[in-house]
Amino acid sequence: MEDLANNFATGLLFVMLFFSISIARNVHKTLDRENAGNLLRIIFPEYFFWGVCVSFFSTIFFFLAGQNLQTIIMFVIFVSSVFSRYFLIPRIDRERNLMITGNQNASIKFSILHRISVSINLLQILLLLFIMIYKVIT
Repeated sequence: MEDLANNFATGLLFVMLFFSISIARNVHKTLDRENAGNLLRIIFPEYFFWGVCVSFFSTIFFFLAGQNLQTIIMFVIFVSSVFSRYFLIPRIDRERNLMITGNQNASIKFSILHRISVSINLLQILLLLFIMIYKVIT
């Protein structure tokens, strides 16, 4: 069970790294601002949805394997993925729509929400790296 949990956590880490390093960065390099935004509005909800699913199963598998520290960490990743997917993303999209119409206040809110989203994603990556390193050293 622990191996399954670690496989899910490792898979999630690599998907997150690939998305952060390759997809998000290259979308902005390749597409104009409007099309990049439209594409990311489709991809981000899916990205966070799969983060919710994979972190949920990894949490359960770590729990069943009796790995308390990893269970807690994966639960934090799960909850933050739920928060990002179902709270942040809809608000980011709403503020982006308002920002496009020229609303300055929406631009500020969008920037703050986007920074929160990126910070959560970075924290999740660091927590997953900790799980991988912890497995190696114990």
